[in-house]
Amino acid sequence: MKPATFFKSILFAIVLVFSQLATTKEVKAQNRCQEAIDGVRSDIQVRIGAVIANTKRASTAEWRGDGDFMQTYKSPFNNADEIVVFYLASDMGRGSITRKQGQAAENIMNSPQLTRKYAQQIISACEPVASVKFFYWEWYKGWSLHSNNELVEDKCKNPDGSNFYWGENVCV
Repeated sequence: MKPATFFKSILFAIVLVFSQLATTKEVKAQNRCQEAIDGVRSDIQVRIGAVIANTKRASTAEWRGDGDFMQTYKSPFNNADEIVVFYLASDMGRGSITRKQGQAAENIMNSPQLTRKYAQQIISACEPVASVKFFYWEWYKGWSLHSNNELVEDKCKNPDGSNFYWGENVCV
């Protein structure tokens, strides 16, 4: 084997090993993130007793949608623009959950300590996630990362046609 061919083979092997290590690291990070989301979901349903109808992970572009008033809603971070949303089921006479399960969901929405703890768990495990929200009936409650990695409770804002910005949630 010629020295140039041998060198190319060694270089290819090194590149292959490093690409596999990078892929493994990325997969572990994704698994860690999903485990954090699943852990919060489990705690809400098993320990607290609320029902989660859906969990969604979306980019800020997906979250904004096409509404003009949402086009100003942008993450302040270049590398963290995802939002995780837990949709809590309600007992407003339309679902199959019990009043006790509905009350558990309301308790979550009324506990900034608990929702902050959940947001911290997810954001610390999920690098691209910068906001965690909880939806119940007609309002959102959430926590969003701001400068200096400060986790700040989102502000409740009535949809009056004015622009929405990072850290604001629709509340009716």
